[in-house]
Amino acid sequence: MHFLAGVDEAGLGPILGPLVVGGVGMTGPAGTDPWRVLKAHVARQKHEKGKVRVADSKKVNQGPHGLERLEQTALVFWAALHDHVPRTLGAWLQELGVDLPFLQRCPWYEDLSLSLPRHGTTDWLLLQGELVKKALRKAEVTLLDLVVRPVDVEEWNGLIADTDNKSRAHFHAYAEVLARLLGKMPSDVDGHLVADRCGGRMHYATDLRRLVPTARLEVVHEEPASSSYRLRRGEHTTTVTFAERGEDRAFPTALASCFAKYLRELMVECLNRWFQVRVPGLEATAGYYVDGHRFLEAVQGQVEALALPRHRLVRVR
Repeated sequence: MHFLAGVDEAGLGPILGPLVVGGVGMTGPAGTDPWRVLKAHVARQKHEKGKVRVADSKKVNQGPHGLERLEQTALVFWAALHDHVPRTLGAWLQELGVDLPFLQRCPWYEDLSLSLPRHGTTDWLLLQGELVKKALRKAEVTLLDLVVRPVDVEEWNGLIADTDNKSRAHFHAYAEVLARLLGKMPSDVDGHLVADRCGGRMHYATDLRRLVPTARLEVVHEEPASSSYRLRRGEHTTTVTFAERGEDRAFPTALASCFAKYLRELMVECLNRWFQVRVPGLEATAGYYVDGHRFLEAVQGQVEALALPRHRLVRVR
């Protein structure tokens, strides 16, 4: 058997809304390709009717039906692991272990009753989840863990204040997800974890030694396109690779990308809805730099009138 895992993020560049890190862990026979195992239910290169697509979330979330397809991917696999679909965003965040009281200090997160799914039906998602689960079981593949870790603006700004370094703040959330996935890895198998590269960062050895102090670490290579390491524990080895376009290299990394993007989209929807109720005609934003500033200018009156803390709304970097 072999352990296969992936980590990816959504929302590093925007000035509004959370950074979200996703992680997926699986086991299966060595050499197993989950895309091939799931080809009857999962598409890779393009959308196919009746299937969910597992690919880079930017590709899945394209066109007028992009968000619906992204949701299908995330919730079908959530159903495959947990046998249910969360009824609301708040319920899902609670399942994910998010500190809701901390998050809800932002007024736009006070009401997390946003119903799920946003599109389609729960019955279809549950059916597809069951089909995915049966296909994985037939191939002796086990979906071990799905991790989705949001870092909202206030927490992000706190990490920047502590580190004075965007790369280190970014890796803080990555490290939590990496540690959880590596902790779920069975002790009697070899493994490979593919993480999308953290911005321009090239060196990860020191952080990996801290995350897995019981393992012997060997640097395979550290290059601009990818950095790779071997973690040896007893007779077994886990290769950890940080690579550009990691979601194109490994199924769990692509699936992690979709989970991260989907949760970010839901949380940004809460932000938009809250301000749109108070500012008639306000156009929604995805939070990226230019449009984020357009949005901030439009809501400035509300921010001042309600004395909203800027450090909970706008990232410092």
